[in-house]
Amino acid sequence: MLRNLLLAVLTGVLLAGCGAQGTYYDKAPKDVVSALKSATLPYHVLGNQAQGTRVTQPDPNTVVTAVLAADQNEMIRFVTTIAPDGSGSRVSTAVEPPRGRYSAHAGKAMAENAYAMALMGKLAHEHVAAAIEGRPFDMLFATAPMARGMLAANPEAQAHIDAANQSAAAMNAAADHGDAGHDRDETATSEEEERDWARKGGWGR
Repeated sequence: MLRNLLLAVLTGVLLAGCGAQGTYYDKAPKDVVSALKSATLPYHVLGNQAQGTRVTQPDPNTVVTAVLAADQNEMIRFVTTIAPDGSGSRVSTAVEPPRGRYSAHAGKAMAENAYAMALMGKLAHEHVAAAIEGRPFDMLFATAPMARGMLAANPEAQAHIDAANQSAAAMNAAADHGDAGHDRDETATSEEEERDWARKGGWGR
């Protein structure tokens, strides 16, 4: 009996794993893609090494938002996949190592920093959700639920937070104006270049 119960539970888990992945939004895929391509990521929350973003669409169902260093090479990328689901869309986002000169260093840092990667996942999720829902990025994306509840109960504090969210969106939109949106040569850097970048406080430092 116990064996059968375990098999039933395992089967349920496997079936659940085969179900629809990602978050459902009541918007057509083309509208989701359009929202993501025009969205502004508040990259300043990643520190002063982040100096811009680049958004590309490698295929009709994928939008990539890459955070750029001062030299316009990628530091990290958020890869969002959009799949039709009825009249809406099923959206999932993965945090991936960058392409190009910082790929090896960033990949190693990502593997060694689980907490930082959890924060990156929350950042990517909030960026995508805010874009699709047509609202400002919530700068409290990493705040614990209890703390968020306390802040929400204080109208004055919430007003300050809303103003900060709007200001951050405007600041990053201005900074990104005229920035990339074009693919660059994604050749790998030399080991010396990677060490130099790491000494200057690269990803995960």
